[in-house]
Amino acid sequence: MTLVFADSEKDQPNVSVSDIMKQVTDKAKAIVVVHYAGVPVDVHSILEQTNHSIPIVEDCAHAIDSVDPKTGDYVGKAGCLSTFSFHETKNIGIGEGGLLVVNDKKLWRKAQIVREKGTNRTDFTAGRVAFYTWVDLGSSYLLSDIDAVMLWSALQHIDLIQNARLAVWDAYDQKLLCPPNCVYNKPSKSLRANAHMYFLEFNDPEMRTEFCKAMKENDVLVATHYVPLDASPFIEDQRSKILLPAGEPCVQATKGSKSLVCLPLYADISTQEVKKIITAVIEFALSKGAPRLVAADEDHWEQIRVLRNQNIDCFTFTKDITRDEHWNFMRKHSDTYRVTVQDGKCVGFIGHVEQDARLATSAKEKGVAQLMWESCEQEVGGLDVKVLLDNQRSLSFFRKLGYVPDAKALEDGQNPVVLHRDTKL
Repeated sequence: MTLVFADSEKDQPNVSVSDIMKQVTDKAKAIVVVHYAGVPVDVHSILEQTNHSIPIVEDCAHAIDSVDPKTGDYVGKAGCLSTFSFHETKNIGIGEGGLLVVNDKKLWRKAQIVREKGTNRTDFTAGRVAFYTWVDLGSSYLLSDIDAVMLWSALQHIDLIQNARLAVWDAYDQKLLCPPNCVYNKPSKSLRANAHMYFLEFNDPEMRTEFCKAMKENDVLVATHYVPLDASPFIEDQRSKILLPAGEPCVQATKGSKSLVCLPLYADISTQEVKKIITAVIEFALSKGAPRLVAADEDHWEQIRVLRNQNIDCFTFTKDITRDEHWNFMRKHSDTYRVTVQDGKCVGFIGHVEQDARLATSAKEKGVAQLMWESCEQEVGGLDVKVLLDNQRSLSFFRKLGYVPDAKALEDGQNPVVLHRDTKL
């Protein structure tokens, strides 16, 4: 049997279905897919493209409690076999152990024989034979009683465990801002899945090394990712002996192995620990030239005015303000204003008057507005904002942050309308 490897997707670590199909020939005996980080691979597409002619084995080690978007059911039911892991690093961890799901009835007896050390003991226990004996290859895969008890208890609390993990994933996603020129990228929300993993992606491998060192100095344990299987010493040895074909290099998988870093994520991590990790990550990003928020002093006032007048459609007063008007205003309220500075330039500002917020950014600097809003909200708390109903740009921005128009204000026909954070989201 010959192993052939498929590459990862370009925008996430999961295996590429299109690359799998490029490797499939009439000699294919089986296809093994890994639901990496718990994110479901589209197994149904592979089955359809192969006319269900090739058995598929699902590696669900990361994916317990992940939902298949095609069926709305849990992953692991599409392939003929599926495997789950209960290793200590997984969502349900008991130290060691695993689970084999047999979806093909033709494989059920074979699975029992392998599990029972190559014997037909299952038939004997069921009374189908008078004695049991060695009938095929197998090994001792039985779970110990102690591990089984631990697993049973963990499974009884899977909703509690999963809700806690999802809350940590969401905290990272909400608080770890990704401003312009940041040294890392965050995962897409579509990769949340079962909150098995929250990773940052670094474009520069040396920067990733620096990041890992900085996290260690802050007592934050992060993990880098695996060496791609096609580049592992075993496979290279097999190829050197011409026991395996050279194959095409898995370029995207190699890129991912050099760029991804996992942040700590487990069910009983404390809120304080999560805050500490977030602070350490943000401080590292700021130390590498990411935009930073500073108190607005008089040297910034004119830059604030220019930005404000360039973005008049984002304000309830939609006319340019003069220098004198602005100076009079800033003398009263400058202590509530912050500016975002990058490379010595003011690229955005935020301020408030009695917690009624106003902000603007230069159009080229994507991500600055969220950076400023989240930072100011942490500092001040309870910020509200007034928006004209025809100001779709601002309405869209705040909607993404979970803000909605006040229902009574809408009913009363108020314009501008006050936006409040939707506590139901």
